[in-house]
Amino acid sequence: MDSTQPSHGTQPAERAQHLEAAPTEVAERVRQALRARFGEDIPVPDDLPGLDELARIASHATHRRWSDRPVDPAWVRVLTACALSAPSKSDLQQADIVEVRDPARRQALAALVPQLPWFDSAPLVLVFCGNGRRFRRLFARAGQPFTNEHLDAFFNPAVDAALVLMNFMRAATAAGLVHCPISVLRDRPIEVARILELPQHVFPVAGLCVGHPVDARSPVPRLPLAATVHVDRFDDADVDARVDAYDARRMAAEARFGRGDAKPWSQAKRVQYAERQRGDWGDFVRGQGFRTD
Repeated sequence: MDSTQPSHGTQPAERAQHLEAAPTEVAERVRQALRARFGEDIPVPDDLPGLDELARIASHATHRRWSDRPVDPAWVRVLTACALSAPSKSDLQQADIVEVRDPARRQALAALVPQLPWFDSAPLVLVFCGNGRRFRRLFARAGQPFTNEHLDAFFNPAVDAALVLMNFMRAATAAGLVHCPISVLRDRPIEVARILELPQHVFPVAGLCVGHPVDARSPVPRLPLAATVHVDRFDDADVDARVDAYDARRMAAEARFGRGDAKPWSQAKRVQYAERQRGDWGDFVRGQGFRTD
């Protein structure tokens, strides 16, 4: 979520102009974005419904710079409402959003992620949380025992929060905003919970920095669809060859962006996870009242 991405591509104003273009032109933008992303030509019918939205999704890129312009609170209200319109497991609605406005709390969160010096400069900082508390309260009010105290009762709000996070990002992009999800907050969950006063059965899933753009970003290449899309049965027999080919394609892209010091994806991820990370996450989750069996 927090990986560095090269800067390149269509400016936001130009992007808006393109999205007003004829369907054939927008379909070609989708094709180009998917070609850059996956290294293959993916047919995009000119008459495919929703091409404008597909172009935004296909061209997604994470930003870590924003203008000084604040995000209008009225916008935030609309975007959070749109975000919380995401699907919810069994209509349990177990996702919450904490907008961090107080400067002291923002600074406290920023102090937890010194490796992200741009965190506190974001005009808008949100933390997306899984909330298993409200649902349990329904049982407590009725004097009824909660009979599903096991791992799924944690997994469901975690997925709900992730869906709401993605929905907010889609809504923010449609509004011309840029953003960067911050999963590294989970490195310090106890401190995050203290700063945001998260009670039992509420936990942080990710933060999100949001603002108005100052530059453009290009789509970062992804693993080929052959490695991640399966038909009828899971099949990773060719995974090593797929990863090697992806490493080569990604390194070529990094070279085009002038990042000659970049490492192959497979090597960079091994280095990143060579040291134990979030070994206390399970303890934190159980400390928040969840069972993990």
